[in-house]
Amino acid sequence: MEESLQDNVEAQQRALAGLEGKSTILRLISAVGSYSLGVIPLRRGEDGLVLATFPGICPAALAVVRRRLQMPLCPVAFDENVMMFFIDKLYLKGRGVNIHTFPREDFLEDEANDERVLSLKEEKPEGTGSALAADEIVLADLRLRSELRNLDRPAPPALDAWRLGEFCPAWRGDGDRFRVWSEQPLPKEIPLLLQYSEDYHGDEYYRDLTAVAVGEWPQVLFPSEVQILGIREDGALDLYLDGATHRIPPGSNPVLRTSYCLVRHGYRFRRSIEVRVREIARVRRDALAFDPPFRGAGAPELRKWLGLETD
Repeated sequence: MEESLQDNVEAQQRALAGLEGKSTILRLISAVGSYSLGVIPLRRGEDGLVLATFPGICPAALAVVRRRLQMPLCPVAFDENVMMFFIDKLYLKGRGVNIHTFPREDFLEDEANDERVLSLKEEKPEGTGSALAADEIVLADLRLRSELRNLDRPAPPALDAWRLGEFCPAWRGDGDRFRVWSEQPLPKEIPLLLQYSEDYHGDEYYRDLTAVAVGEWPQVLFPSEVQILGIREDGALDLYLDGATHRIPPGSNPVLRTSYCLVRHGYRFRRSIEVRVREIARVRRDALAFDPPFRGAGAPELRKWLGLETD
């Protein structure tokens, strides 16, 4: 069976489709374990448990499965797209998963981490809400940079993997007034107008600039490690980053960073996140001027976003 499945996408699809409804074999590995370690149990064979795997997964990922099941394994490399489709169909069913992270790159080799690798990470920080006066608003400008590096299958960046996403600025300081790109004044239920750019470096490379009128908490910027939990009376933001909450007052420009390791689809990754606070301003609502949503391609915001102007 294993030889007939190798490099045979149609046979792989049939084998995995035949697992629907076979809960006994599927329950050998948890949904999180299947997603993280990149495996789907197929059947019990004479030489051990036959596993469909992502191609070239790291040996330490298989070692976690072996320790948990206490049986020999017969891994068979399946097509990557086939594996992604059936892990979602058989296990996730369209639901996202929040997986545990680890400081060291050799975390899979430590048996003490197995339970966390195979289980969901509970990360739901409570929103603190807004204590800002009704006649005030906070304008925030943040820059996020994230990098995801595959430790087991490093690959050079491909030129065709670069793209520029949406460019949607929210506001700009204009002397002692502030210009907001909105069709109408913001309601008092919106205490925060946020613009944040995101530079992502991983299997693709992109840059977005997003405008968000925030009235509910927490406001998730990067699932689930970067969130704005609320605003204090003095206009300071409660910014959550990877397990810690930081108070960011108006006028301050901190740079916050975190880095951790994770396993996904049987490959270990190192993720680095940087949050650069470019500006936080607490202003009176009557100091705002409103213009139609931004459309001009030559504005200084776009030049700065493209890196043609420095901060």
